[in-house]
Amino acid sequence: MTVEALAAWVLTAMIAWNPPSAHREGERAATERYTSIAHDVAAVALDAEEPALFEGPQGRPQTALLMASVASMESNFREDVDTGKVKGDHGKSWCILQIQVHGKTVEQWTGDDLVQDRKRCLRAGLHRMRDSFVACKQLPLIERLSAYTTGTCKNEPKAEFRIRRALGYWKAHPFAVTET
Repeated sequence: MTVEALAAWVLTAMIAWNPPSAHREGERAATERYTSIAHDVAAVALDAEEPALFEGPQGRPQTALLMASVASMESNFREDVDTGKVKGDHGKSWCILQIQVHGKTVEQWTGDDLVQDRKRCLRAGLHRMRDSFVACKQLPLIERLSAYTTGTCKNEPKAEFRIRRALGYWKAHPFAVTET
């Protein structure tokens, strides 16, 4: 599977969840930025150095879709969040995945680093999702992002919605894995 094919599929999900026409920057500029985001999501999800969140031949596409789902809920793919003009949690949460930064991340990146290189944002977010899946492995799949959303493993609606959004899209529009 190629970055381009996966990015095109992720882009369709992003547009379905948060249409670019709703953005202040204008539909054309937002669509171009969405395309860039989808490409970065696909590149990180397909990076052999980054373990997928899910196993099997569909694991990397499912990982990419979950990353996009989380970003859609955390930032609505807003340009002002993507560029760091707006931060959440009283200025502690950065980039489209709203990574909390207290000085530096565990990867040694500042909040500015996360918005200057979106792939850093996506990697840091993927690492936190993976940590949440590991910490909450005793919970059903739909609850395993709760450590990401709240810091603790528990039944939590925000975590469930992010996973249900990705699973629902996956069920309606599965990615066709092809050999390259």
